[in-house]
Amino acid sequence: MNKLYLTSFSLVVLTAAFAAHSFARTRASQDSPSQEDRLIAVDIVRTINTAEAGYRFSRENGGTQPRNHFVAWSDLYSSGVFDQMKPPIDVASLISPDGIQGHKLALIVSPDGQSYQLALHDAKPENGLFSVFSDQTGIIYTGSPLQ
Repeated sequence: MNKLYLTSFSLVVLTAAFAAHSFARTRASQDSPSQEDRLIAVDIVRTINTAEAGYRFSRENGGTQPRNHFVAWSDLYSSGVFDQMKPPIDVASLISPDGIQGHKLALIVSPDGQSYQLALHDAKPENGLFSVFSDQTGIIYTGSPLQ
């Protein structure tokens, strides 16, 4: 009797573990953004990096010296640097004074303006919170929450 109980219990545990694993794999594949959504997010971050560099090295109102600092989103957007650089069509339509349509943008600039950190999170729940990260180095990283 004890052996039958142990065998039955083991079978139930293995079945439950297999079902949980299958559910997690199915959910992970359903929560992955499309290749197009991933490329758009990376293009957005690349565009913001380029805009920050463009702002930093541009001259303010006909001055002779570059600004030599990075700025927060509101100043970056209102500077007109995006208009000068003509971002890709799919990116340009998403950029607004409030941030990036369909995404959560976190752009943090150091107090001295010499560095920044950028995180762009996909706001669509079906995309599993896919995120893209970068900083003043221009290196772009992608990530998603642990499953």
